[in-house]
Amino acid sequence: MKQLFILILATILVLTSGLAISCGQKQSTAELEAYFEESRPLMKQHVETTENTNQANRAFLTAVSSGNEMEVIKALTTYVDTLEWALSRTDSVLLNFKKLTPPPEARTYHSFMIESLIKEQAGLGDMLSYYSSVLRYGFGDDKILDRANQQFLEAQKLQLQAQYELQDLMEKIGQ
Repeated sequence: MKQLFILILATILVLTSGLAISCGQKQSTAELEAYFEESRPLMKQHVETTENTNQANRAFLTAVSSGNEMEVIKALTTYVDTLEWALSRTDSVLLNFKKLTPPPEARTYHSFMIESLIKEQAGLGDMLSYYSSVLRYGFGDDKILDRANQQFLEAQKLQLQAQYELQDLMEKIGQ
C-alpha cells in the first residue's frame, strides 16, 4: 500500500511539474509577445526615420552630382533639417525603448537595440554637426564625418546581432 501511495505521489509530481513547465512556456511566450507588441511601434518609427534620412541623403548626393550650386544648397538644407528631425526622433525612440522591460529571453536583443540606437544617435549628431558646418561655412571637419560613419557602422553591426536574437526569439514564440 505504501509503495502504491509513493507511486501515485510520484506520478502526480511528474504530471504537475510538466504542467508547470507548460504553463511557464505559455507565460514566457505571452511575455515575449507583449514585449514585441510594445516595441513594434518604436521599431516602426526607427525604420521610418532611417528611410527618410537615407532619402534626404540620396537627394543631396544627386544634387552634388548635378553640379548645380543652388540645388546643392537646397538639398543640403533639407538634409540638415532631416538630420535634426532624425536625431530628435532617435532620441525619442531610445528613451521609450529604455522604458520597456524585456522578459528574460529578450534581454540580449533589448541590449543590442539600445546600444545600436545610442551609436546611431551619436552618428546622427556628428553628421548634423558636419553638414551644418558645411552649410554655414562651406567646409566641415572630415574627422567628424569619419567618426559619424564609424558609429553608423557599429550601429549596423549591433542591429544585425539584434536581428539574429530576434529570429531566435520568434522561433521560440512559434513553437
